[in-house]
Amino acid sequence: MRFMMYHVSTVAVGILLFAAAITDIRKKQVGRPFLILLAVVCTVTAVMQEKSSFMDAAGGVTVGLCVVGISMISREQIGRGDGIVIAAVGIVLGFRRCLAAVSAASLLMCVTAVVVLLFKKGNRHTRLAFLPALFVGYVLCGVGG
Repeated sequence: MRFMMYHVSTVAVGILLFAAAITDIRKKQVGRPFLILLAVVCTVTAVMQEKSSFMDAAGGVTVGLCVVGISMISREQIGRGDGIVIAAVGIVLGFRRCLAAVSAASLLMCVTAVVVLLFKKGNRHTRLAFLPALFVGYVLCGVGG
C-alpha cells in the first residue's frame, strides 16, 4: 500500500511541476501558495519513500538553496522561485538525481537559447522559463531513472 501511495505522490509532484511550468511560461513567476503546496507534497512523498535518507533529501534541498543563493547574488538573473522549486523537488529526488535533473534541464535550456538566438526570436537579454525544462528533467531523471 505504501509503495502504491509513493508512486501516486510522485505523479502528483510531476503534475504540480507541470502546472508550475505552465504558470512560469505564462506569468514568468510562480506564487508563494503554490510553492508551499509543492513543498508539502514533496515532503510527504519523501517520507513515503522506502529507501530515503535524511541526508539524501538534505542534499537535494541544498542544490535548490544554492540556486537561490546564485539568484540573490546575480540580482535575479536566475529566478529565486526556480531555486525554491528545485529545493522542493530535491526533497523527493535526493542529491544525485536532483543534480541530474537540473543538469538535464540546463542542457535543454542551453539548446533552447541557441534556437531562440538562431531564429532571431530574442536576444541575449531574453528571459526564458526554466520550469518547463525542470519538468522534463524530473521526468527523465526522477521518475525514469
